[in-house]
Amino acid sequence: MSKSNTKSMPSVPDAVHAAGPAAVKGSPNFEQLYRVYWKDLCGHLRRMFGAGPPEPEDAVQAAFIRYAALEEPQKVRNPRAFLLVTARNIILDQKRRSGRHMAYAKAVLAENSGPQLDDISPERVLLEKERFEAIDEAFRKLPEKQQVILTLRRQHGYTYQQIANETGWSYGDVYRQMDKALASLSQALKR
Repeated sequence: MSKSNTKSMPSVPDAVHAAGPAAVKGSPNFEQLYRVYWKDLCGHLRRMFGAGPPEPEDAVQAAFIRYAALEEPQKVRNPRAFLLVTARNIILDQKRRSGRHMAYAKAVLAENSGPQLDDISPERVLLEKERFEAIDEAFRKLPEKQQVILTLRRQHGYTYQQIANETGWSYGDVYRQMDKALASLSQALKR
């Protein structure tokens, strides 16, 4: 494969490992489907949605895992269509979730861009202190990976690509972890 953004195709055992031992049950041609459709599906999703995030390869991998986990995969008349629609839906779902989290975070930031001097009161100071403590506690409960990504992004101003280059994690993983971290912090503010 060329040195472009396309990842090499993971091995079939890796694709079904996460789905468990029943992954290939009733699907004697799973490996053949994987080898025939992997590159085509990744290319199709890349043309539809770009390089990500989420990365097309991750969505195709997840689609194959869902296909492998089906009770009777042999009953799927058009496996390529099933895989393509499943991968597309995975990407759309993640984009929707990410959009909601980002919209909420932007609204919170806009709402709390800092009190004006006239707005400062003992109650306001206490509320802001409680909010800070809630966010601080939620941040400390995040997985270390999410803490690193948030710190590099928010305190040091790194882009997702710079974080990926610095840490060796994929761009899509950095994006997903940031999305999960923001969702966790948003939940802490709602309590």
